[in-house]
Amino acid sequence: MASSKSSLGHRKSALTLRFSSFGSDSETGPSTPAPTSRKDAPRAISSSSGADTGSDSAVSPLSPPPPRTHDAKHRNADMESTADSKPERRKSRLDMLTYFFPILTSSSPTDTALPQSLHCKPPLPPPPPRKDVHRTHVPTVTATHASPPSTSSVRERRRSVSSSRTPESAKLQSNRLQPRHASPAPRGRSSSAQPSRSRQPSADVPRIVSNPAHVRSNSKTSSDGSTSPSHSGDKKLRKSWLHGRSVSNSGDLEKDAGAGAWIMSPDNQADYNTAALINGEKVPELWNEPGSVCVYLHPKASGLGPSFKVVDHVVGSSMLLTQLVQPEGFPPNSRPGQLLTPDDAAKPQWLPPSSTRSIPGEACLYLPLVNTDVESLVAARNLFAFLTSQPLVGTRGNPTVFAALLNISSLLRQFGFSSYDGSSFGEDVDAAFDLFVDQFGIADVRGSRTKTIEGLVLGEQMRSWNLYNEAFAHAVGKYDDLRGLTSPLFSSISLGTRNRLERAHLDLINRESNVHLRLEAFEFPSLFAGVASSTSREEYRNVRFKEWRNSFAKMRNFVLGYYKDTLGNWPPKAKSKKNRFSRSGLNRLCLKMLYSDLCALYDLLADRESMTPRAIDQLFEDADGANPSISALRKMLSEFDHSSPPVLPPIPYDIPKLPSMTAIHENYNQLSVKKQIKVDKTLQSNELLLLLIKSHNIDTDSLHMPFLNAFKEFELKEAKSVHPLDMADQRIGYWLFLHAVIQSLPMLVVDAPGLNYTEGVEYFLCQAPQGNAPWMEDAGEVRKVWYQTAGQGIVELSADVVMFSVEGIYMRSHCWLAAKEWQEQGLAAASHRGPEAERKIRYSCAVCCTMALYYVFVVHTRLRCNR
Repeated sequence: MASSKSSLGHRKSALTLRFSSFGSDSETGPSTPAPTSRKDAPRAISSSSGADTGSDSAVSPLSPPPPRTHDAKHRNADMESTADSKPERRKSRLDMLTYFFPILTSSSPTDTALPQSLHCKPPLPPPPPRKDVHRTHVPTVTATHASPPSTSSVRERRRSVSSSRTPESAKLQSNRLQPRHASPAPRGRSSSAQPSRSRQPSADVPRIVSNPAHVRSNSKTSSDGSTSPSHSGDKKLRKSWLHGRSVSNSGDLEKDAGAGAWIMSPDNQADYNTAALINGEKVPELWNEPGSVCVYLHPKASGLGPSFKVVDHVVGSSMLLTQLVQPEGFPPNSRPGQLLTPDDAAKPQWLPPSSTRSIPGEACLYLPLVNTDVESLVAARNLFAFLTSQPLVGTRGNPTVFAALLNISSLLRQFGFSSYDGSSFGEDVDAAFDLFVDQFGIADVRGSRTKTIEGLVLGEQMRSWNLYNEAFAHAVGKYDDLRGLTSPLFSSISLGTRNRLERAHLDLINRESNVHLRLEAFEFPSLFAGVASSTSREEYRNVRFKEWRNSFAKMRNFVLGYYKDTLGNWPPKAKSKKNRFSRSGLNRLCLKMLYSDLCALYDLLADRESMTPRAIDQLFEDADGANPSISALRKMLSEFDHSSPPVLPPIPYDIPKLPSMTAIHENYNQLSVKKQIKVDKTLQSNELLLLLIKSHNIDTDSLHMPFLNAFKEFELKEAKSVHPLDMADQRIGYWLFLHAVIQSLPMLVVDAPGLNYTEGVEYFLCQAPQGNAPWMEDAGEVRKVWYQTAGQGIVELSADVVMFSVEGIYMRSHCWLAAKEWQEQGLAAASHRGPEAERKIRYSCAVCCTMALYYVFVVHTRLRCNR
């Protein structure tokens, strides 16, 4: 028994040396036997180390402890039996070092001394729960370069050997541990192992616009002003082995929390911080120092400061906001310039303290918002950003530009923005909205049906006639596609606009059917059904109508063949190898091409010195009959213009230049008949070509267009096979075909005025909104405009009749615009010829203008009579 007790004491002293060697990291020689009692070892560890509040890992014993007994006699017997028998498994010095290392390396050398706990004493009770006490950690400089302190708030965690959690009695006591200033080099512990620092909620710093995600720096600003280092873009952040988010990813939480608003820009989208709006702080992008009006988003009772500072003309179009603007330093119910009553003289005058008086001319404006939630604050911010040409902000409730503009329009109506006549929200709003529409391309609704409907809705809500006109013309052209979309947004369009769309669509269908009837095969049976088929009129007996018909047929075959070669077929088919049309038939692009080519031919052949004497309301009757061919030609043209409704106005210059032998022989008409026949027979090819060139207008003849070049070759080929005197009849036949086609196209190919996005559109854009704007009170009444007549008189006429009647449409077509240009050129040339030539040209201009106004009066009178 004595030997056993001495052996036990020897082993206790060995264990004590082993613990001290662990604390000092020194070798003690060969392996020392393990303690004789397994149940004493865990108790010794618990009593020596205590509990650690910052650790979630557990230190488990080597084996489950046997049940404890309070009998000292039995306890000594167990110790002696254990000392005599060797354990089945002994742990090496390295295993023990690994086992105790997490505890010993976290304590200072002064705490590594083994307490008197190896004696059989009851275990210490678990420490009572206490509040988390944060300590300020001062890192030790271990390198030559400075590094910012860690901003991590994650508690210290340590690795555990056992997967099971440590009992409460086995935890280390935090008051026994001292923070280590530097981790051992072999372990390379991360910053997450540092003691936790005091963490206070930091307020977001106001900002204008944060950088886009792909250009924004990864650095974060902590609550104490320190900035964590940014990580490399190609190196992944190290993930912590702790449960939950790692410290490196803590910045993502702030980004996710601030992603509720963003800047809506055509180029990119960046996050926007709404803290300044919520806290009543200055919004930098809307704070204009030279401004004179401070705008408050929150009520005055809240005590929050102004958010915006703008110039006074921003709210000048709002009657309500103008009344609410109040200079600082005046009582709430008084305004400068207010009339005083005799009772006011007896009242004491209120003056603000000198310390609170504001700068002279500075005023405050408290917006009468319904509520001050984030959506309402962002909508108010967007209103002033819109008025000052700043970018808008989107939110999760209003994520699109369309939704943001609807909120702005609602605030504009709420605050009483209006122009002098109520047709818009004011000039400032119109200018800002036009700039915004151009920036975002809102008016470009060519490729989207939904965008077309949104354009109509925005045009009505923002009271923008430009956007409404653009969207309306496109909506009529693809009306069937819009109805096939079955979008619930279509019901947001006002009832008046929907009725206008339907009527305009029906009118467009009638126009298309009339054009298709004539131009699908270029058949005009009414052209030769009148005077050309009559033989009873004595004055036209010598007119060669038969040669005119033959030349007309040749010209028709030439045009058909040309466009079949160019487009693959006539009418063209979609997705052909020779065209890029997406719609088959006579679409807008196809007819625009035809109209452009024939207008160039009109410029080439028109006689610019012979203005028509015809009128729109009566058939042509030539009184003098000096030239029977010209008289018959104008008679045929007048019959064609009146052959089917609507009655077409006559072209200002309606006859062609005719080839004549006098172009190469000036005295040809003075020659005898025999000499004329001889000259005709000896006409050379170069003379024939010169004859045709002189019958063209030189300015257009110099243009190199495929259609014009093909026509010149066709005309020269046909001229070689006829007598020189018959070339004039050929030219009249060509002109008849040209006139019939060019007069059939303006009702479809002349686009509505004021359109900006027309290129590449295959549906027709000829229908414009008529009447007053649908957002005006007199939307159902006739829109009237004052016009000045040629006699310097002023008359009030219907704007729709002047602009969108048949005469108004044709006056915007090529023939009328070209006639105006030629007249201006003639006036410029007449200034060098003399007063007589200038008088004749001015007379022609006056006649043309009088005829145009006469057409308007006639149509206006007919409409009034029909009513």
